Amino acid sequence: MQMARSDDAFEDGARRADRLEDAIADRWRAFVASRSFALLVFIVAVLLSAFLAFKLVGNQITETNLLTESRVSLARYLDGTADRPFAHRVLTPLLVRFAQNVLHVPALVGMLPAVVPQKMAALCALATSEPAPSCDSVTAYFAVAYASVFCFLITIYAMTLRLFGRPVISLLSVGFFYLAVNAVLLLKLSHIYDFGLLLLVSLLLLALEYRKFVLYTVLLALAYANKETTILYAGVFFWVNVGRMKLAQNLLYFGIQILLFVVVHGSIRLYFAGNGGAGHEYYLPLQIYFFTEHIDLPMLLFMVFSVILVFYRFAEKGYLLRRASIVMLPWFVLFMVGGVQRELRVIFEIFPLVLLLATDSLVRFVLTDANPASAAPDARLELAGGR
Repeated sequence: MQMARSDDAFEDGARRADRLEDAIADRWRAFVASRSFALLVFIVAVLLSAFLAFKLVGNQITETNLLTESRVSLARYLDGTADRPFAHRVLTPLLVRFAQNVLHVPALVGMLPAVVPQKMAALCALATSEPAPSCDSVTAYFAVAYASVFCFLITIYAMTLRLFGRPVISLLSVGFFYLAVNAVLLLKLSHIYDFGLLLLVSLLLLALEYRKFVLYTVLLALAYANKETTILYAGVFFWVNVGRMKLAQNLLYFGIQILLFVVVHGSIRLYFAGNGGAGHEYYLPLQIYFFTEHIDLPMLLFMVFSVILVFYRFAEKGYLLRRASIVMLPWFVLFMVGGVQRELRVIFEIFPLVLLLATDSLVRFVLTDANPASAAPDARLELAGGR
């Protein structure tokens, strides 16, 4: 009799433990699905982005040719004497001059805790190009680049939240994108317009995903002033919207975007017609030589792995990612013709898209039962999360 009562008590205790475990699991799932959790993750993403932006800009200045190559010296960008075609990338120099002369960013930085001015002084000492930019110019550039990278990472958070609907995936994506961009910078080559290019391409994709067509067109005009190769995204707009809007309306937007390119880039080319250099650079013979003579086994394996990671289950990826991938074809042609061999930084025109495709594949690898493309198909997820 006592043994029976003991068995009943044991079973009752086990049932209570199971109910408690189920209740805790239910509350945790409810918390993870709540707006409070999404807001908490977003706050972490903002803080992480702020830190990683500081690291990324610092690495660009310390690990690349940014302040050492005289042909594209920061000082020459700012005074308008950089060689063509680099002189045509006017958006970042305009923002740096605005930060330096209107916002007086160097003076504001001087008011911050001593560690920040000391960091700026150390970075300024790396400016060995001829002519060398002033420390105020370097500080103003750092501020503009920092803002660009921070906004780029936050845009990626918003974009991945839109595509995958899971704040934790979006938070991890911020770190993944940082590591990928930093890896390219560690190859020792970068220009002052690179971070602006990453930001603008990410914003273009986000605007296209939300079907903000007027905003897309305005952003594209700004992108033309940052780097002329973003004309490729006029074609992306047209191809993505085939079947999503009336053909006449699509052609109208496409025509306006091409006209804006002619006006914006044509005006810039005319203004800098007297600068040294040329309107474009030609490297096709060197590229052919490199691809036929210098692709060793480790490089080949890396390239194969990258292609598999980007295009894994491609047909199941989201509509925007699949359609926008068309940009890779003309980009590769431009890369072969105008890119220096091993100059991986030229991938920045398509890097946000490539990394979004890779993120989709990684999500599918880890969450084998999930379909990222339909995680939030109709939801207009806010930046802080929730449906």
